[in-house]
Amino acid sequence: MDTKFTEEEMVEIKTIQDKYSALGVQLVQLKLARRSSEDYLKLLESEENTIEGEITQTNIKEKELADSLNEKYGVGSLNMETGEFTPNK
Repeated sequence: MDTKFTEEEMVEIKTIQDKYSALGVQLVQLKLARRSSEDYLKLLESEENTIEGEITQTNIKEKELADSLNEKYGVGSLNMETGEFTPNK
């Protein structure tokens, strides 16, 4: 003769199964979000490195231009609004 679980026992078993299913879905969603975040972080780090490289190149160009202008005009100051150069005395 087969033994049947009570309705209350069946509800408890179903509740636990449902909880496992929900936790599994949450875990997958979390792992996907984490992977997406990690990919986005890698992208941000790459962009940061690119910008830092451009800053370095701009610093080099600025120094080269300053050296060239100092050689041509001497040491002094430039009025950016008028373009007038005033040599140091």
